[in-house]
Amino acid sequence: MATVIRECLFDELAAAPNFGALCDEYAAESGISEFGQANVDAAMYRSMEAAGMGQCIGAWRGDELVGFGVVTLSPLPHYSKLVGCLISFFLAASARDGSAGTRLRQTAEQIAEARGAIGLMISAPSESRLDVILPRVGYRATNRLYFRAFAR
Repeated sequence: MATVIRECLFDELAAAPNFGALCDEYAAESGISEFGQANVDAAMYRSMEAAGMGQCIGAWRGDELVGFGVVTLSPLPHYSKLVGCLISFFLAASARDGSAGTRLRQTAEQIAEARGAIGLMISAPSESRLDVILPRVGYRATNRLYFRAFAR
């Protein structure tokens, strides 16, 4: 069955019966241990959509949600530029047998460009499949992202 990639509202993603399981699979593969268990902030996603600073993308096989991504748009005041970021970029392992991931990324690029961003940033876990693929499709590693947890 073909995978359909399209823009959608967060509420459409969240309404999918397997949304929670897909979020758990994403967190297990891409999560940072110090962040703990995924706890999706639906109100924040809705606020980002309402402000024009976030756009969800869904990947469906029939009625089943098999992937998602969120394009955020962030102004960089130091450069007076708008940049897009593809966050929560994920495709279920069972759906990686074709071009769905590529088409999801391309949709994110189109959204960011159409909304005036100068480019799109994507973060990938070190040495992951995505970390290998992105340089092959024109992305350049620019920085390393580091994280330090604070005692709580």
